[in-house]
Amino acid sequence: MIILTILLLTFLGVIKANNKGKAEIRFEQSSHNFGTMNQGDAEVTFAFEFTNEGSAPLLITRTLTTCRCVKVVSPKRPIKAGQKGTIEVTFDPKDKGVFNKTIEVHANIPGKTITLLISGEVK
Repeated sequence: MIILTILLLTFLGVIKANNKGKAEIRFEQSSHNFGTMNQGDAEVTFAFEFTNEGSAPLLITRTLTTCRCVKVVSPKRPIKAGQKGTIEVTFDPKDKGVFNKTIEVHANIPGKTITLLISGEVK
């Protein structure tokens, strides 16, 4: 009887662990083209909108950019299941040329990194 009770409790613990919710992120769009701008123009910003389509809170843990000309502001608080959030990306057009920059988004989703892209041209 004791062995049966231990097995039952172990089985229930495994089921509970497997039923833990997971966060899942879906962006409305993963790229944005700022178009053409002039060198020295004011910084431009775009907000990448996303939804937590999982069943657990989503936490953006860090963002990485490919250039110091890109600034990123992401939510500091968890985004609840079903709620929306934004990641704001600001580009400073200080250097001439065509640009293609990436932003890596890391969250509490094991094994998944999201890449956002911005592009345009500075004349």
